[in-house]
Amino acid sequence: MDPDLTHDRLIEQWLEEYAASQHEKRAAANAIQDAIAARLDDDGLNYHAIEYRVKDHQSLEQKLRRCNPDGNLKYADGLRGIDDIIGIRVITFLQLDVERAMTALRNSFDVIAHVDKTAEQREKGEFGYSGQHLVLRVSEATAPNGCRNHIGERFEVQFRTILQHAWAEFEHDIRYKSAGPVPPEVNRAFTLASGLIELADNQFSTISSVVAAEKANPGEAVLLLPVALTGEALESILEQALPSNPRSRVEQYEWLRELLEIHGVTTVAQASELVASADWDAISRKVQYKFAPGHVRAADDLLLVRYGQAHIEKTQALGHDRNRRAKLTYRLRKLRD
Repeated sequence: MDPDLTHDRLIEQWLEEYAASQHEKRAAANAIQDAIAARLDDDGLNYHAIEYRVKDHQSLEQKLRRCNPDGNLKYADGLRGIDDIIGIRVITFLQLDVERAMTALRNSFDVIAHVDKTAEQREKGEFGYSGQHLVLRVSEATAPNGCRNHIGERFEVQFRTILQHAWAEFEHDIRYKSAGPVPPEVNRAFTLASGLIELADNQFSTISSVVAAEKANPGEAVLLLPVALTGEALESILEQALPSNPRSRVEQYEWLRELLEIHGVTTVAQASELVASADWDAISRKVQYKFAPGHVRAADDLLLVRYGQAHIEKTQALGHDRNRRAKLTYRLRKLRD
């Protein structure tokens, strides 16, 4: 039988199978994105955005039609051989936050594969697309809340800094929308830009480290803050108390202010006194963080230490995490062991 005809029949069969499962794939993608956002927020990690997409019919068909040099289909197992039907993208501000986000997701899903695009470029002595890719699977043992109906679902997560993301999106737009071959000077410009972006990412990481080190020695900044507690004031207080911990997302400091207000902590002086009273090392030992938590997550655990069950009862409904009560209950048990 003509191999091309055989390939066409197989591909048609796989595409029909996919069409029947697209609704399920979209539901899984949405649940996975929510679970990833909840995990990163729970760990207090700072990120710019979390995006997801499900492959459309045309894109999937193009991938299924790819052949090896011997003429056989590259994805001979059809849909079972494609890991990025569901694609998630996590965009951070700093390279260090990429590593932290990857660690967080490794503890929430099974890891099937890891591709370090940045390392590949360095090994080749080249500049170009940089980022980290994880192929993950929702497992029975570690399925996050909201993903129990999608056990076994595989998906790919791309981790990029915001600068890497800008480069990749612009480069993709130019190459795929170009009417013909991209001129050599454009390729050279992209290569130069990639090198500059890598340098800028490294410098941003250096700046973040230097600023954190300087804030390890408290000065007069907190005393100069307004009496009324604000999200910005909380950020300053926690940066001085926890200089080695990553900053949380801006909106999370305002959320923390609401938590504190529920417990009657409404001024800078009260918040400063509360934070200064913390035994951060003891909290870290009991909770057994996988990595240094973001400011807001650390402060939330401090409130558990200080207010116990009352913190759970009073704040369980604050925010968008529907599983907050269960998470707080689990963490309180660890803190009391």
